Amino acid sequence: MVDKKSEDTDEGRLTGPDVDRGHAWVVLAGCFTIYWLIIGTVKSYGILYTEMVSYYGTGSGNTAWIGSLILLLMLGMSPVSNLLSKTYSFRKITFIGGVLMGIGYFLSGFVARMEILYLTLGLCGGLGYGFIFAPTSTIISYYFEHHRALANGIMVSGSGVGALTHPFIYRFLVDTYSLPGAFWILGAFLANVCVAACLLRQPPFLLHEIQQTKDPQHDPQEQAYLLDRTEVDSPQKSNNCLKCGRLNFQFSLFKNPRFTMYCVAFILCMNGYGNNLILIPAQIKALGYDNLHAGYGVNIMGICEVVARLFFGWLADQEWVSRRHLFLLSMFTACVFSFIAPMFNSFLFMAIYAGIIGTFPGSFWSLLSVLIIDVVGMDNFTSAYGLLMLCLAVGVIVSQPCVGWLEDYTGNWSASFILTACLFLLGGLLVSLEPLIIRYFSKADTVNNDHEENKCTGNNVTAVVAHTDETGSLLDDDGAEVHFTSARISRIYRPYDFEKGLKSQHTFPVPTADLEDI
Repeated sequence: MVDKKSEDTDEGRLTGPDVDRGHAWVVLAGCFTIYWLIIGTVKSYGILYTEMVSYYGTGSGNTAWIGSLILLLMLGMSPVSNLLSKTYSFRKITFIGGVLMGIGYFLSGFVARMEILYLTLGLCGGLGYGFIFAPTSTIISYYFEHHRALANGIMVSGSGVGALTHPFIYRFLVDTYSLPGAFWILGAFLANVCVAACLLRQPPFLLHEIQQTKDPQHDPQEQAYLLDRTEVDSPQKSNNCLKCGRLNFQFSLFKNPRFTMYCVAFILCMNGYGNNLILIPAQIKALGYDNLHAGYGVNIMGICEVVARLFFGWLADQEWVSRRHLFLLSMFTACVFSFIAPMFNSFLFMAIYAGIIGTFPGSFWSLLSVLIIDVVGMDNFTSAYGLLMLCLAVGVIVSQPCVGWLEDYTGNWSASFILTACLFLLGGLLVSLEPLIIRYFSKADTVNNDHEENKCTGNNVTAVVAHTDETGSLLDDDGAEVHFTSARISRIYRPYDFEKGLKSQHTFPVPTADLEDI
């Protein structure tokens, strides 16, 4: 079954001079830079984490909550930040996020107690991440249609580049200026998100949302520009949505079985992929290798991510193979290698394993946006992406602690690899059942529609029955005989001629009753 892009061919089709060309590539450059800055920071957080534990002399568990709070806000804020971006523009919301993140890191350099970092780095910095991540991930799909998967692959490859460069930057800053000085410099360094945000421009597809919020007395030339650039009608707002002011949380999207299915599958994939950020360096060290080799494993994973995300994005745009099949290939390949990982005790295999994880499940970010668009269309994409990130935020909280608890209980990482393999397997199996899910819900909708039609038909019968003739045939108000030919009409309501039988193209036995039983 090959996925089709039918959802965005009519009302959702993108048009304009900056789609797949022109300023679209400038927006892509800004998004790549933002991904390099913020996701590279997330992937390199372990260096700051170990330094905070040593500097403040606090427990590892309490300090780890800072990173968890950042990750929770980065993903959990996605529905709000995306809908605010539609109302007030992607540029403004991303710029505000850059300011908050820079302030959060800068203020952390003045903190004397670790608990205060929950407010400065965890809350303030985490809100900054939350205002940046989803808008950056969403806007690029509005500027690309024919090269959408490739553009998403280029953007998310910025995180792989960040995973390669940021550890060296962090290590140099901490060794040279100590932890407080590193926080001050990182605050200024990450504030460059604001510079990259200035490259973002509200997509033509969404310009009507900005027009509604502008002062009607604004410059006529600007008004004409907006009207010229707006080439689609406003999407209809669902009556089943939870509205908060100008925000419209389209929770009714979860009624779409395919969207719900992909949300669950992406949660499983995200958790399996995220587990390996811990498993790969931990297993290498458990095999007796030093920190340098553990760093090599992470670097191999990052390099393969960069290449694979570009390749899978390009391949998905060619439509030689469906995007769903690419996702299935990634999940089942990662599943097999995760299952056999405990059987090998060499650095060579772990290097190969790191490359496999970076290549296959690491590339799913290139397919995430295009798969969601295939399901819900462009009109609902912003809300759908925000809801998906919220689901990922809930799921990712549980997975990594489970990996650590399994190691504490068993004394090795083998059970954790098996758990990770099961997550990949379940994600792949769920998406492989998509044709059956579509068939089941289509059949259920047909049955429900038939049921409603039968109810309506029954009501109509009651309305038209005025009287009967001497043979028992039904007559309407004008005395004309009422004929019923649908197979769904109960035979009790069909007129019956005692000489010719049923007056219908459908043959049914005449209902009879035993007079002795009456």
